[in-house]
Amino acid sequence: MKLGPIFSKMILLSVALLTLSACTNSKLVIGPLYNRLDDQMRGEFHKLAKWNDEQIEHFELRVGTFHVWNRQNELTKYARLLDSIQSSIADRGNTKRGDIQNWINTAEAHSRDARLCHPVNFSYDLMQTLTDEQVNFIERRFTSERKKNFARYSKFTPEERRQRRVNNVVKWAGRIGFDFNNTQKRMLEEAMGKQISLRRQYYTLVDAWAKELFTIARKQESPTYHQDMKNQVNKLWTLLEKAHPEEWRANRELWRDFGYNFVGSLNHDQRVHASNWLRKMGNTLNGISKVKPSFKVANDPTHGCLVGQTVSG
Repeated sequence: MKLGPIFSKMILLSVALLTLSACTNSKLVIGPLYNRLDDQMRGEFHKLAKWNDEQIEHFELRVGTFHVWNRQNELTKYARLLDSIQSSIADRGNTKRGDIQNWINTAEAHSRDARLCHPVNFSYDLMQTLTDEQVNFIERRFTSERKKNFARYSKFTPEERRQRRVNNVVKWAGRIGFDFNNTQKRMLEEAMGKQISLRRQYYTLVDAWAKELFTIARKQESPTYHQDMKNQVNKLWTLLEKAHPEEWRANRELWRDFGYNFVGSLNHDQRVHASNWLRKMGNTLNGISKVKPSFKVANDPTHGCLVGQTVSG
């Protein structure tokens, strides 16, 4: 039931892979890291409550099914996106504004598929088996984690938070050998300064969303339980977009324009290095997609998305 840690690790599986690979994009390094993400998911799951054997088996089948779908169905799609980016940025003047928007649209489409195939969407029957004690424990932990996250956020001024984000981007870029020049760093700082912060609004929205979620979770005798839970879970993905549409759109346009201007600012050496790195990462993802995983899989569409299956909302 607790969605925070599990969502962040499971839905962003492929995106996290790119972050984990900041120091290298070798298959020998990334492959084990990719597999270990499932262990992190299991760790978060087991922190939520004391599960019985049937509940654990349910979780394992759905995580395994999601993992195989993601590995064999999705990694090649991310590889194609990286190949598209690297071929575009290799030479100055190749990248158009429309290319940036297409990359964003493609990444968002992959993210939507991951959300639709997320194990939580195939686990409402598991949720319906939770005891009052389990639900109460999960809700307390959710509340505790939210308070910790907000406390960490509140420790810094807006200016400090922006500078931390800038420094983190520059740091991670440096770890793959991409060094921002002074102009590019200034561009990033200006974009961060123009971004409309919605973090406080998001915390408020999630708190209200969670309160409603756990209210629904306790109505396990309801004949519409599965659909009610599904509807509530789906609301999570568009909380800010629906509550603050103008600010949401403004931020999207800001970063789309930054992406275009940033690509235009790349010098020859930066283009060569970034293009080579992206090409190698694409090859690595393709290689990982062909490795047969050892995870338990349910060849049943009620347990998760299957390889080759068309995903639709």
